[in-house]
Amino acid sequence: MDLILIRHARAFDRDAAAWPDDSRRPLTASGREEFAHLAKRLGRIAPQVELVESSGYTRAWQTAQIAAEHAGWPTPSRLERLESAPSAEAESERIESLVRALAGMRGIDAAAWVGHEPMLSRLASRLLTGRSDGLAIDFKKGAACALRVRSPDRCELLWMITPRLVSRMRRGAR
Repeated sequence: MDLILIRHARAFDRDAAAWPDDSRRPLTASGREEFAHLAKRLGRIAPQVELVESSGYTRAWQTAQIAAEHAGWPTPSRLERLESAPSAEAESERIESLVRALAGMRGIDAAAWVGHEPMLSRLASRLLTGRSDGLAIDFKKGAACALRVRSPDRCELLWMITPRLVSRMRRGAR
């Protein structure tokens, strides 16, 4: 199975006055636009995504919806385990829970999970090295990486794409 991990696109800065509940902080207009361009590329390089699951936080949910719309992927469903954990211990438990969930996804050729840092880079590290701290990954906002999951203990990195790379590609295509 191919698993595409997507970090939410650029959101507004934390502001307790505007968003007392940080989970409700939305994407900026430029973050939505930037990710829409990336999502179109995702639709070309990974057109067969069968399942899109996302954190329920507004910024991640909006990113998942943009991916579905512009990549032609299925409507997202919420996966609470992709939401930011309150502690390092809780995050570690969520990562292991996500790794176990992969075993139950037999029969799915490609899925996408939309979430947050630092959990996504630690999840990718766990899948690639067996340890959540085994590999440093600079997971930019709005970036996506694809992993080929042969088993929870046997994965390989297929590719990673960032909004900056898509922007350069678009400028070069002119």
